[in-house]
Amino acid sequence: MKRILSIFLPLLLACTLLSAHSSTVDSLMAVYESEIAQSGKYIARRQARIDSLCRIHPQTDELRLTIAREYQHFQSDSAQVYYAPLRDAAEPVRTQSYLGMIQLLSASGHFSNAFSLLEHPDAPSIHSVEGYKTAWLLYNEAATTSLLPTYGTQEWEALAKNYYDSLLVALEQDTVDREESHLWLHLYRAQDRGDWNSAIAYNMHLINRTQPDEHPYAILAYGHAMLYESAGDPEKRLEWLLRSAITDVRCGITDNGSSWLVARTCYEEGDISHAHLISDYTLTNASFFNAPTRYVQTYALGHRINNEYDRMLHRSTVHLIIALSALAVALIVLFFASVLTIHQNRKLSRLNSELSTTNAQLKAANKAKEQYICRYLEVYSDYIRRLTTMARKAGEKDASAFMDREMENFYRSFDDTFLSLYGNFVSEFNALLKPEARITPKPGERLTIEMRIFALILLGITSSAKIAELLCYSPNTISNYRVKIKNGALGNRDTFEQRVQQIGSR
Repeated sequence: MKRILSIFLPLLLACTLLSAHSSTVDSLMAVYESEIAQSGKYIARRQARIDSLCRIHPQTDELRLTIAREYQHFQSDSAQVYYAPLRDAAEPVRTQSYLGMIQLLSASGHFSNAFSLLEHPDAPSIHSVEGYKTAWLLYNEAATTSLLPTYGTQEWEALAKNYYDSLLVALEQDTVDREESHLWLHLYRAQDRGDWNSAIAYNMHLINRTQPDEHPYAILAYGHAMLYESAGDPEKRLEWLLRSAITDVRCGITDNGSSWLVARTCYEEGDISHAHLISDYTLTNASFFNAPTRYVQTYALGHRINNEYDRMLHRSTVHLIIALSALAVALIVLFFASVLTIHQNRKLSRLNSELSTTNAQLKAANKAKEQYICRYLEVYSDYIRRLTTMARKAGEKDASAFMDREMENFYRSFDDTFLSLYGNFVSEFNALLKPEARITPKPGERLTIEMRIFALILLGITSSAKIAELLCYSPNTISNYRVKIKNGALGNRDTFEQRVQQIGSR
């Protein structure tokens, strides 16, 4: 059974996942998967770079600050070890180390320690763009995180607003990098007034000032994704989250906010396979980075994803067993029909040979369930036509009645087999039609002719001539039914058949 699952499960998962993403997102997802597979190499490269810095002697304050920043988004404990002694360093290292430590404590979820450090009597002045931005982000994160009690939230929101206002003033007055400061200023003001298109444009200018394989790019790409989220564009949001996550992997970053959101997005869209892969990667990194906030977020999501992944595997296994059972029954029916035909009339030996050959091919192919069903339909309908033709040649008067009876059996067998795999087909098919165009099978009838036509389309048979051959109707009749049903479709009639082919894959 395990061997069978290893062959069929990827095919079944590929058939059931609904993908409405652009080619850009699909390409980025493929790159991201490839980079995750090589993430150990990137982490080892970053660790080697840090180790080489640690071996430099003498260890100056500037060098310790560089090492601390290397550890900042890589391993929080080690970063704190290198930041701590720099509180007594000379300026500007002292101020930079204070701000770095506050940013680290905030990212790690140690808000109380970050508050104490920011408000310490011996703390350096934070009256700068970087200082105000650090304080604003700290209090804003503390006020919005779900891991803290509500006590103090209003005070933190007020402080975040004060520091934000001071940041805007500092950006307007900054002369160190006036162009970048004004871009940030325009970006924040556009956000404040809800002008997301302008905010996206300003942030894009900031992104263009960075390199795609450097961590500042990942941070700005993450912000870009959040702007698209506010603008109501989930496709672009996912695209920029992926760009950010790919850069994080290549930089050996283990504080993976972008990856966590990509995993959550995949989970919400039903792409459990990608969600499972990415959440495992993110959880491993969160444990390495040792940030309580990130670890709790990732663990809670990962637990839900793992449960859903297990359920998906179970459902796929059940569907596979049902499909194989149905196919086995179909093969048995075909075998006995062939034997009976041989005994009744030796003239049908050629047909028996074809059926035996087809039966052997079906057993050898062992492919997806739709291929079995489609081949079964071809053989069954051809068998009925041949029997009827031979009966007519033999002068049988009730050849037409025989054909009608066999076609009824054929339709009933097809309906039962198809609905055992797509139990909700009737309701989901009708959900794609306008209320007045919906179809209700008659008592004792499981599918109507219109439903059988679109059931075959769902299975990948889209040619009217082929459908007509299988169902023993004329191609014109089949075409007329298709046009009639599409005229009653909800939404765009030109995409109706594609939507039918997605039934059962959500």
